[in-house]
Amino acid sequence: AVVSTQSTGSVNTMLTLFKSLVRCKLEYCSPLWSPYLIGDIQALESVQRQFTRRIEGMAQLDYWERLKKLRLMSLQRRRERYTIIQMWKSYIGAFPNSTNTR
Repeated sequence: AVVSTQSTGSVNTMLTLFKSLVRCKLEYCSPLWSPYLIGDIQALESVQRQFTRRIEGMAQLDYWERLKKLRLMSLQRRRERYTIIQMWKSYIGAFPNSTNTR
């Protein structure tokens, strides 16, 4: 487990752990599998919600205040951003796909 049930760790340490060990797993290939059911979106978001609550000094803040203070985006917002970037790259031909192969 990355964190125990107690509030622990400095902000920088915890954010580094989250970004390198947890978030990358939740976002792997997200433009291909991005959830659309509210329950699935909330389940993924709850991982970040619970992790940020355990960061020192963040437990008393609500989720959106924690994200703002930690300079993080919601996982849903990040998935939307990745999807837009993927679509743009496909549109301009930045990588081969079945419609723009030469």
